[in-house]
Amino acid sequence: MESRPVTLGGRRLDPHFHACAFFHGAQEEYRVLAPFIQEGLTSGEKALHVTDPRLVDDHVENLKATGIDVEGCCASGQLEVLTWEHGYLKDGGFDPDSMFALFEQAITQSEAAGYPRMRIIGHMEWALEKRSGVEQLIAYEARVNDFLNEKKQPAVCVYDVQRFDAATMMDVLRTHPMVLIGGMLHENPFFVPPHEFLRDLQARTA
Repeated sequence: MESRPVTLGGRRLDPHFHACAFFHGAQEEYRVLAPFIQEGLTSGEKALHVTDPRLVDDHVENLKATGIDVEGCCASGQLEVLTWEHGYLKDGGFDPDSMFALFEQAITQSEAAGYPRMRIIGHMEWALEKRSGVEQLIAYEARVNDFLNEKKQPAVCVYDVQRFDAATMMDVLRTHPMVLIGGMLHENPFFVPPHEFLRDLQARTA
């Protein structure tokens, strides 16, 4: 379906579709992600961003500062910015199956609107909220690999390394085939295939 390669952090993301991105602050984040976002928009692709409801205005302003035509893309429907309350934390808590259903619907609508592909960016600090289901973050990150591979839609999970503990960051690494760190994209040597990771996770939490 997609006709052009996906580049992130200076190299191709495909044939993988799932990357985690570790940043120390917004300045680094938007400097690194802006080319990935702009590449998709220029190629006529859909962009779906899910972010902290308290930082939506900051997200929009940061995108504008990198030269992205936020108003035009939002007005046309090419760029859609959702808050956690309409995404990961819909109905007050996190339910992985509901999130998969939301992405499924968004992809279907994107294809029906004629977009060749949808690029997803998710800010993951919702998992630090005191909400039901947030403890399922790591299992979700493992499961979403198969979903993205099937749908062939690239997604970047954005983590503020100053807010997550080391144990969580290690599990995040193990669930992503590609990692963006220091502004560069790398094949992730710590990646564990989803079925193996989920089996190990189940044994760990039993």
